[in-house]
Amino acid sequence: MESLSNHGLGSISIERLPLSEQVYMTLKKGILTGTLEPGVKLNEVRIAEELQVSPTPVREAFRKLAKDNLVVIKPWKGVTVKGYSPEEIVSMYQCREVMEGLGARLCAEVASDEQLREVAEAYQTCVQSTDVETRVAANNHFHSSIMLLSGNERIVDYLSSFTEMVNRDMYISSMDKQRMVKCDEEHKQILYALQNHDGDAAEKAMRYHIRNAFVYKRAHGELAGRTK
Repeated sequence: MESLSNHGLGSISIERLPLSEQVYMTLKKGILTGTLEPGVKLNEVRIAEELQVSPTPVREAFRKLAKDNLVVIKPWKGVTVKGYSPEEIVSMYQCREVMEGLGARLCAEVASDEQLREVAEAYQTCVQSTDVETRVAANNHFHSSIMLLSGNERIVDYLSSFTEMVNRDMYISSMDKQRMVKCDEEHKQILYALQNHDGDAAEKAMRYHIRNAFVYKRAHGELAGRTK
């Protein structure tokens, strides 16, 4: 495994939170931002040494990352950053398009103007920020709020199964200024349809947005480059 310091992770403070939580957050950030790439082996002893902790919080962090579906733990073989096959990626985006499209339609039909303010606030945070982490958090909140406001728990539960997989892609696209601008415009169209309680337009806008996210991933080599 490469040194964490080579990825800019070794200098992150682990003093303010419980050790296992801070190690988890440090490694999770590295995975989501792509600095720890799919297929990279994570060495428990080396990570413990570099972050100046005992192996115990590192093992606990590995277990949490495995629950997030971000690493794969194999007995006697160690821990590896999870990658996805092209088929898995295509399937995920196909499901996202259908499920989030339906969620947006339902949200437009049942959510009140007061409830939609939360979605609007998430949109404004995205537009006003250039900080990658802030944008990813706001982007995630924008989408999750719409799904929650759809009133359909099955949609929420299903989409939550690959939240971190989506977050990985959000980090990548949020570092591309051109894609950021397009993403903001697509979010604007979704929000406009929701505020007008136009279910048909909301579904079309959301599906268009998800398709564009997949097209971006494929065009920038993400489909092949990040699957191992």
